Amino acid sequence: MKVAVVCGGNSSEREISIITGNAVYNGLLKNFEAECIVCDNARDCLDKIIKSSPSVVFIALHGGFGENGQLQAALESLGIKHTGCSFAESNIAMNKFATKAILKKLSIPTAEFKLIKKVEEIENIDFYPICIKPNNEGSSVDVNFANNENQAKYISQNLLKKHNELIIEKRLSGKELTVGVLFGKALPIIEIRPKSGFYDYKNKYTKGATDYIVPAPLENNIEKLIKDIAVKAFEAIGCKSYARIDFILDGNVPYLLEINTIPGMTPTSLLPKAAKAAGISFEELTKMIVEGAC
Repeated sequence: MKVAVVCGGNSSEREISIITGNAVYNGLLKNFEAECIVCDNARDCLDKIIKSSPSVVFIALHGGFGENGQLQAALESLGIKHTGCSFAESNIAMNKFATKAILKKLSIPTAEFKLIKKVEEIENIDFYPICIKPNNEGSSVDVNFANNENQAKYISQNLLKKHNELIIEKRLSGKELTVGVLFGKALPIIEIRPKSGFYDYKNKYTKGATDYIVPAPLENNIEKLIKDIAVKAFEAIGCKSYARIDFILDGNVPYLLEINTIPGMTPTSLLPKAAKAAGISFEELTKMIVEGAC
């Protein structure tokens, strides 16, 4: 079986995607014939995939067309198997507002939120302090915080020059946790402890900048609750393969932040850490994901 690992792309997460792609490629070599394809845009990716003629495409793109469902839709229309979620699930999960609307309908705890497209809409926010971030980005790209309307307007004005939509959330405080879900089963929970600031892009991808405790030190009932919510959310958007689900534990309430359908697979990434704690090596993890390709 030939597996084409596709990475790169043109999103703000291109560099991380290439690191993920190379790690996955090396992890697959023990079990499969593999090729690492670094592409620049959607057309380039599709052309290189077709030329490669793989049995399965391992999507290692972060953000943009690789994570929002566009590439998945193209591959599905061509009858090419790919890893991860299908078009519909990818499209929903990449849209933070759509994801949170589904969570709210299912009574899954999530921070108060609003979508804005214009700076003036900040005037409708009444739940400071807030977190401001792009509605369709990952890796904590352009995440900002504001304590009042003036700060929020200034931040939003700058972000709206780069992004069409922003998601505004009530800023939460508590333990940062993440749960990998692999084929409907929750992996050990990881607690994330940045040594400074919050878990931003720098703290995510700089070795030694953050401590990870796995399994997270939680009471049994809280651990079960978080895992149950993670699986419920995973299934709610239709995922069947793998994802990583992020939480803030405020007191005894686990607030779900977002669902990542293409979680990082770099040396510092969380899904491989959780899998390792469950006795699954990186090579086994990549093999399972390929074998579960849709």
